[in-house]
Amino acid sequence: MTTPSTSSETVWTTQQGTIRKGMRVIAPDGSCVGTVATLDGDELMLEGGAHEFVAITQVDGVSADSVLLSDRGDATFGLGATP
Repeated sequence: MTTPSTSSETVWTTQQGTIRKGMRVIAPDGSCVGTVATLDGDELMLEGGAHEFVAITQVDGVSADSVLLSDRGDATFGLGATP
């Protein structure tokens, strides 16, 4: 769960830790997928990378200057499911 955000906010408190605008978002392989632009509901909106957003459920942890993603969670959600 995250605290409500507005477009003027630059810091958000989540269960994973405190996320700030401009933090690097690091994939499980160590590559940077972008930087945090804002938090919109349960999605980190990114800028400067190949991805537009990352679900907050994919965040494994938060360091002093980076958001660390996990290779579990939403990346495999629904695989093998039948409609």
